[in-house]
Amino acid sequence: MGYTWAHQPGTTYEYSQSTDVLGRVVEAASGQRLEVFLEERLFRPLRMADSGFFVPAAKASRLAIHSRVDPALNNARVDMIDVSAPPGNASGGAGGVSTAADYLRFTQMLANGGVLDGVRILSPATVKLMTSDHLVGLNVPEPPGAPGTPGYTFGPGFAVRLSDGIAGVPGRAGQYMWAGYGGTYFWVDPQEELAVVFMSAAPSINRAAHRRLVQTLVHSAIVD
Repeated sequence: MGYTWAHQPGTTYEYSQSTDVLGRVVEAASGQRLEVFLEERLFRPLRMADSGFFVPAAKASRLAIHSRVDPALNNARVDMIDVSAPPGNASGGAGGVSTAADYLRFTQMLANGGVLDGVRILSPATVKLMTSDHLVGLNVPEPPGAPGTPGYTFGPGFAVRLSDGIAGVPGRAGQYMWAGYGGTYFWVDPQEELAVVFMSAAPSINRAAHRRLVQTLVHSAIVD
């Protein structure tokens, strides 16, 4: 298979399949399938018992089911990944399933600088690297960031807020986040000592608007 470069490396930022590629890099470096690596290095140590890449039959009744249509597109059909059986290949960028409680443990670990309940997953230096601006000097054709507003940049893995202003949602400089296809969304605001998880099974084109609404409601409820 041949590849065509759209840009010279290190010149332009574009949303891409880089996280999927990273999942394969993890497999090559560790010698393990991605789901096994994450179970051993992340899910089990953090006691994330309901996280993985498929939902066992015994837990199927707990899976949030979406309507398979998008009301914002005249009820056009929209599908999500089938998680009723293990995937042929776990993806670094799609197909993960979890609960709000599990996901919150993950975000709390990040907010604590890579550690939770005495279990260290990442070094503080790694968390700092992941949540810093890495797009300085690059051409950025579209504003990055899950809320769908200007004011965000990217670190290795997360969208990162550049300043208190500019963005069309409340928040503070240094806030970082990620979002899923089904509308799921989390953000950590270090200055507010805040970690938020929003779970959704509604892969609508309106999901960015829903995220902005949730973020506005949460920050509006904070009283200093």
